[in-house]
Amino acid sequence: MTYNVGHLLDLGVPENYMSEAQKTARGFAQLPILPPSFRHFPDPKKRDQLKTVVQLLKEADIIVNAGDIDREGQLIADEVIAYAGIDPAGATKPVERVLIRANNAASLCTAFDPSNRRANGEAEFVNRRKAGQARSEADWLVGMNGSRGMRSRIAARLDSTLSVGRVQTPTLGLIVQREWDIRNFKSVTYYVPEVALPNGRVLTWSSRVEGASMQGIDTEGRIIDPQTAEAIVARIQADQIGEVTSFTAIEREQAPPLPFNLAKLQSDMSARCAMLAKETSAAAQSLYQTRKMISYVGTDCQYLPSSMHAEAPQVLKGLSVPYMKLASGANPKVRYACWNDAKVQAHHAIIPTGEWAQGLSDHERKVFDVIARRYMAQFYPKHVFLDSMLEARYGEDVFKSSWKTTHTLGWKVVDTLADEDHSEASAMEDKMAMRMRNN
Repeated sequence: MTYNVGHLLDLGVPENYMSEAQKTARGFAQLPILPPSFRHFPDPKKRDQLKTVVQLLKEADIIVNAGDIDREGQLIADEVIAYAGIDPAGATKPVERVLIRANNAASLCTAFDPSNRRANGEAEFVNRRKAGQARSEADWLVGMNGSRGMRSRIAARLDSTLSVGRVQTPTLGLIVQREWDIRNFKSVTYYVPEVALPNGRVLTWSSRVEGASMQGIDTEGRIIDPQTAEAIVARIQADQIGEVTSFTAIEREQAPPLPFNLAKLQSDMSARCAMLAKETSAAAQSLYQTRKMISYVGTDCQYLPSSMHAEAPQVLKGLSVPYMKLASGANPKVRYACWNDAKVQAHHAIIPTGEWAQGLSDHERKVFDVIARRYMAQFYPKHVFLDSMLEARYGEDVFKSSWKTTHTLGWKVVDTLADEDHSEASAMEDKMAMRMRNN
């Protein structure tokens, strides 16, 4: 058994594919560089490991691919197998595929069980390899040609700063378009009359009934003429009778939000604590790599393997150190949609491990807090509320109001108890630190 250490092979440099004429040319005359077919070249820094992998591949009777299950993980393994002269689809010798969705013991035992191994040549895995290959070659074509083109343009003093990339270029395009939208935005003043009912409920102006005069109202249905708004208010103040045209009250249930992936975690920390994305990433990486308090952070998945549900009691027990009330109130038998093998990718969602470390930084404490609470929310009942909507008509004007009334707080209790729990945990941590100093 051995490992790949990431990509042991790469697609080489433009000179590997240039014609003699291109090699002697300069600037734009070299472009475009379009290899008729790509080749793989050993990474100079990983030659020894590549040699070991190739030797073992040739000696093995059966090859088991246990790489990441996304397109990149499939490509990394398959390209080395092919480099060793073996068909990744299994035509040369048997090549099996192990799908590892989590690194806990139960998940690993299940994945490596012979009955769960699949053929690496199945269409699902072949298509992932092809997708990874297409992405890799597209990066090369855009990056190598684009960067040389931009460099030539700068050398010709046509521009001072230019940047290009398969992902970077369209992303910058979106940013530029958004910037132009902001610069060209023209604010519009509009007016929204309100009606305060005797019970305190406030109805806001919504629209005009069909066929009524639209004078003073723009094409987006907003009142832009103050006189129009004042006339509506004046009619109601003059005891215009309102008629209830619709009322609904529907009981709804709300499951907890899915556990975090990195992007959702960064977004949440920005909204809650005004933390920058890089600050959240740094804190999360420390919690994962140094503190061992959370799972792998570089994930875009928000789901968890079913096998990890059995570990919930142990994780909740560990979380009872900083969250005594929340952890004790969680029911590990509860199971929501987040436990779904079919939606787990190369890495599962970010969750706590049940470990607790001392001396967390402020950023680490805040990031762990939201991750832990989101995980514990998965073991609380659904949030139940009454969703109400009232619509009333005053003459030709329609007013509406909507509101929610909580019946069962459910998983939302994690937000109300977290601060209290966290304060107790901080006090306990201070006592433990004092004890260590005294010892």
